[in-house]
Amino acid sequence: MQGNIMAQQKEYILNESFKALLESIFSNPEQSQKLIKAFEELVNGRATTQRLNFENLKNQTIEEIRQELVSKDLFQSEIKRLESLIYSEVARLEGIIKTEIAEIKTEFSEQISSAKQKALYWLLGTAVATTVTILSSVWIMMNFMLESLK
Repeated sequence: MQGNIMAQQKEYILNESFKALLESIFSNPEQSQKLIKAFEELVNGRATTQRLNFENLKNQTIEEIRQELVSKDLFQSEIKRLESLIYSEVARLEGIIKTEIAEIKTEFSEQISSAKQKALYWLLGTAVATTVTILSSVWIMMNFMLESLK
């Protein structure tokens, strides 16, 4: 594939006016030709060990974007995993809370039943005591009246 890319690359040639400018810098035509050759090598990307051309830059950019997308996907999957973990923990805690509430309701029901039973016993005890007091009072009054009649 690298061969195809190199075959497709355009060879740049310096225009004549620029060559004339470079030739005017040196009085020696050999030095001017060397400078022109150096500029052509530089312009055509042969002056460096790594070619920095459009295709290389494009491939490097695509690779960086892919890496960024992988990082983004990894981040999103981690967020989803944590969200799932939070939901399961909330469900577990809801179960515990519901169990605790049911136990407290049962305990309150038992305490209310016990309080009702104690109140009923107290009421019955009071009724019996009141009845005994009334009967005793009536008995004493009857005895008094009978004594008075004699």
